[in-house]
Amino acid sequence: MSEIRIASRYAKSLIGLATEQGNLDKVYEDVQTIYDTAIHSHDLVAMLRSPLVTADTKNSVLTSVFKDSTLLMQLFLKKVISARRERYLVEIANQFIAIYNDQKGIARATVTAATALDETSLNQIKAYISKKINKPHVQLTVKTDADIIGGLVINYEDKLLDMSIKSELNKLKQQLN
Repeated sequence: MSEIRIASRYAKSLIGLATEQGNLDKVYEDVQTIYDTAIHSHDLVAMLRSPLVTADTKNSVLTSVFKDSTLLMQLFLKKVISARRERYLVEIANQFIAIYNDQKGIARATVTAATALDETSLNQIKAYISKKINKPHVQLTVKTDADIIGGLVINYEDKLLDMSIKSELNKLKQQLN
């Protein structure tokens, strides 16, 4: 079975349990913390994927690292480890976040600009993306990259909208050749 399929099943189960218990938003915060920690800690991911580390050790590490999480989250982590699916924990978290965002009408997008953008511009970009994908909320990650010279590059869902001067110059260069 593929990694995404396994992760999706666990994520859907966790969302179902959290919804039943009425603490979906708190569990989302826990999952976001786990995801952020795993993304920034290569050692944690390596420990989870290592066949040399025992399940008890993995349980104790996760319990101490995520001691502030809900009881449901702690029990879920133990279940994932007992089922020997801990190597999929990052993808489970990723799938959970995606399903949660979809249920709540939240879209994630990244905008790259040559210089910093003001609040008015960011709000216009959010409104544009919201209208394009028909979701009321947009979580925007803003990056700056002087290499694009000017304009914007917007990534949302599986789409790329490249309105940068660098891109336009490259297109013009190709047409001239």
